[in-house]
Amino acid sequence: MTDETLEILSQVFPRLSAEALAELRRVARIAEYQSQIVLCHEGEIEHCFYVVLYGTVDVYKILEGQRLLINQLTKGAHFGDIALLLDLPRTATIITAEPTQLLEIDRKIFAQLMQSHPDVVVALSQMVVKRFLIQEEKQLMEIALLKKRDVPSAKIFLSYSRVEAAFATRLANNLLKQKIDVWLDVFRLEPGKSWARQVGKALDSCHAMLLVLSPTSVSSDNVDDEWNYYLDQKKPIIAVLHQPCKLPYRLSKLHYINFNATDYDQAVARTVATLNTQL
Repeated sequence: MTDETLEILSQVFPRLSAEALAELRRVARIAEYQSQIVLCHEGEIEHCFYVVLYGTVDVYKILEGQRLLINQLTKGAHFGDIALLLDLPRTATIITAEPTQLLEIDRKIFAQLMQSHPDVVVALSQMVVKRFLIQEEKQLMEIALLKKRDVPSAKIFLSYSRVEAAFATRLANNLLKQKIDVWLDVFRLEPGKSWARQVGKALDSCHAMLLVLSPTSVSSDNVDDEWNYYLDQKKPIIAVLHQPCKLPYRLSKLHYINFNATDYDQAVARTVATLNTQL
């Protein structure tokens, strides 16, 4: 195995010692697969963990009676970690999308490794817990998308302060990819026309607001006007916390999606699910 393989392992297990990583690299298998080879079968009990060294694998899951492609994994991604610890069925079917090289660790190898490096168990357990949480959010998002497939999507006004422009633009792009109709001023404002009039028209035409919370947004007069207008109109507001801040009284009872203390992709998944199920 190459030093690049060791580097990938160090990213998968960032808290393992150099000695444990070297031993893991030594005992793990390397396997190459052609395209369209099934590696994991949803619902089956299997006992192998995989790390993608190169290539791409597709992740499929049965949701609401339909088989959906829910993810693609590439170099550095990993899957099957639960199989090393528990006799639980696979949560998804995984198929190679192109010629792919994988690092494989089965239970026998893992059991031997535990004898000399028990810290591997702690690292793997942490990984499993995190994966469970992320998968739960992604499944919720996919189910919400299915339920909304035949219903016109609500139009969402994204309210933020200029300091959060980079975050707001990234979030809007992620939501647009999930077919959420987001109104963001930098995307929709027409030059040469009144800014206030265009924003006012958007506020009236949108069904709900996605409010970015931060110290600068809660002190912004423009943002203040926008969310107060929605509260007065009794339109729904979904809040996302970008940075910790003290909320104004009228917003203090709002529940928010925490982007500050949560994995970004997980928070996006929760935002999509919330928008699709509550609006």
